[in-house]
Amino acid sequence: MKRFLLLPLLFSLAVIQSVQADTQQLLQLIDYVGVDYAEAIENGEVINQAEYSEMLDFSQGIQQLSIELPEGEVKQKITTDSVILAGMVKDKASPQSVSKLTADMRLAIIKGLNIIAIPRKQPDIQRAKNLYAENCASCHGADGYGDGIGGMNMEPAPTNFHDYGRYSQRTLYGLYSTITQGVADTGMRSFNEFSDEDRWSLAFYVGQLAVKPDLVTAGQTLGDEGIHSELLDLSVFTVTTPGEAEMNYGNEGSAVMSYLRTNPDSLFKKQSHLAFSQFKLDDTLEAYRKGDYRQSYQYAVEAYLEGFELIEQGLNAVDSDLRLEIENAMTGIRGEIRARKSYEEIEHQVRSIQNLLSLAKQRLDDRGLSGSAAFASSFFILLREGLEAILLVAALAAFLVKTERRDGLRYLHIGWVGALAAGFLTWWVSVSLIEISGASREITEGVAALLATGVLFYVGYWLQDKTHVAQWKKFIEHNVNRVLTSGALWGLAGLSFIAVYREVFETILFYQALWVQTDTHGQNMAFAGFGSAAAVLVVVAWLIMKYSIRLPLRQFFSVAGALMLVLAVIFAGKGVAALQEAGYIPISVVDFPRVDLLGVYPNLQGLLLQAGLIALALFLYYKSEHVKTETVTA
Repeated sequence: MKRFLLLPLLFSLAVIQSVQADTQQLLQLIDYVGVDYAEAIENGEVINQAEYSEMLDFSQGIQQLSIELPEGEVKQKITTDSVILAGMVKDKASPQSVSKLTADMRLAIIKGLNIIAIPRKQPDIQRAKNLYAENCASCHGADGYGDGIGGMNMEPAPTNFHDYGRYSQRTLYGLYSTITQGVADTGMRSFNEFSDEDRWSLAFYVGQLAVKPDLVTAGQTLGDEGIHSELLDLSVFTVTTPGEAEMNYGNEGSAVMSYLRTNPDSLFKKQSHLAFSQFKLDDTLEAYRKGDYRQSYQYAVEAYLEGFELIEQGLNAVDSDLRLEIENAMTGIRGEIRARKSYEEIEHQVRSIQNLLSLAKQRLDDRGLSGSAAFASSFFILLREGLEAILLVAALAAFLVKTERRDGLRYLHIGWVGALAAGFLTWWVSVSLIEISGASREITEGVAALLATGVLFYVGYWLQDKTHVAQWKKFIEHNVNRVLTSGALWGLAGLSFIAVYREVFETILFYQALWVQTDTHGQNMAFAGFGSAAAVLVVVAWLIMKYSIRLPLRQFFSVAGALMLVLAVIFAGKGVAALQEAGYIPISVVDFPRVDLLGVYPNLQGLLLQAGLIALALFLYYKSEHVKTETVTA
């Protein structure tokens, strides 16, 4: 019986894989017609009958495959364009017009169907050279001139990768597709047995062989100056031909394209975090299909931590509603994986999130992060991450001044200065020596926040309790020196360190992500936003110090204690949220308002912990009041 129940699922999966394969073949045929048509027709005349016959066949194949596209606007456009293309080939239209139409069709399919047309990792050119020598040189020649012994009698002849005309009409994605699919009725077989990374590496390698050295030099200068920075978008670069770059941007575009093809590392320094999230969501779905639920959940966590989270602030500046929708959806998919929902439900949710990520990319591309958007992102990153730490450190400093223990300020300063140094050291290690994953970052932040919660709650209760002692002033005057021993002062330093460190590293990562999303003007505005937020934080610290010191000692203890308890509740919510994002605590979503500043998130686990802390604080307060009343009565 189970075997029969599996048949519909296996059939649906086969259909999905078939559609994906047909779409890739459709793109490959469109790319081939756009490139090779010029070798068949010149000035309205057939100059190569074999090539022209192939173009007629391919254009008919494009018509047939377009009919099998998913229903929607993309199918309507491509089926119409395929008819026009077949007519143009039949009427021997100019190669330029055919190339333009095929380019439009290619982009419409890739964008309309959200096809990920970029490599997951930076291409390994040295490995690609070795693969080429072992598998391709026999036909294409040791240096790629199409003169290998194995290809001498092939019809058509193996591609000469140094042919500048062909180079200018081929996209890297087209080369990748050809390596993946092969070319029917030719000697070019499929190399689908290679890993995805290896096929992309080969595409990048052969796609740079025709580049002119003088253009590379010019392109490096232009690239460093940020000229035509849109080509630095990997998703644009891999589906743009050198010819299109020259047509759209002139000689400068051709030069930038030449430099990027020979130096792909420049692209991957700016690889889209959104593209990474989309990749990981594909991995999430595939692992779920195989029944590996633990791995599927881990991929979903990585899709958020290593991708979307790093552009949240930038997206928030241009479309805060979309940012929240995506964040909630990515939280929801993790809950659905834990609940073992059906594959169809998981797939629907994954595709929905990927569409939202594509929309986010469009929002960021359309409006960018220059000017006011970069300023706002930078301002709120530092303000949000630094506010709790500033409140805590300033309150502790005021406490030491108020109790005439200014000597303790040295310990406090050691804590927060040490946290800054440790944060920057951690950042340096992450970019220079080892890669610190998003999960590790969230674990560090979560554990630090929960540790700070415990310390803050204790300190807050201790301060509140001292306001109810009958001889509270005498206690302060005669016992504060004994209470604030060297060990206790080092404890304050530790609290200062924990509170600041957890914010510093995350702040640096957010600024790294922000930096690569802006142009030179936007980066200047980001500096301005950073400076403005720092000024606000300094003013907040000064106000706390000034006005809290003016309070009578008893009121100061009461206010400071309440502040510590509030911060404990905030840190508790953020600590739970960080560990949930790292996948160590389950998420049970509930209908409750979200207040990021207060660490309030709509999930049952965090809300229960915060409610428990509030209940415990109230219980201890009323117990202390009761003791005070009994003492006064006695």
